[in-house]
Amino acid sequence: MLVIAGGWYLWQRSKNQEKATAANERLEKDKRLYEHIKTGMREYHWRERDQPLWHAKHGERVFETAHLIAFHLDHFVESRVGFYFKDLDEYGMYSFFAGNDDDFIESYYRTDRDFQKEGVLLAGDD
Repeated sequence: MLVIAGGWYLWQRSKNQEKATAANERLEKDKRLYEHIKTGMREYHWRERDQPLWHAKHGERVFETAHLIAFHLDHFVESRVGFYFKDLDEYGMYSFFAGNDDDFIESYYRTDRDFQKEGVLLAGDD
């Protein structure tokens, strides 16, 4: 009986270790993508000084660098920018919602190449 209980305990512990490892890997990937999106938005705002990038059509490429491609995304309430990060081979999305007074919400997402999925990142400055 003791052998069975010990085996069960070790099995449960290995399952928990696998879950913890997967969660840590997801957090690290999300942190990397979050930092890339923040860098992409700095580049976006810098380029926006010279030309209004919001005039682009939905899904249209607004600029490209050696590291990323930025896309304009239409949304009925939010201002959105999509990114493809070449070094990560991943897509990310930034959204900005302005509310009443000085209230605003910034959101960072992992997305697909069509910018349809919105997987909230588990990383941020909060």
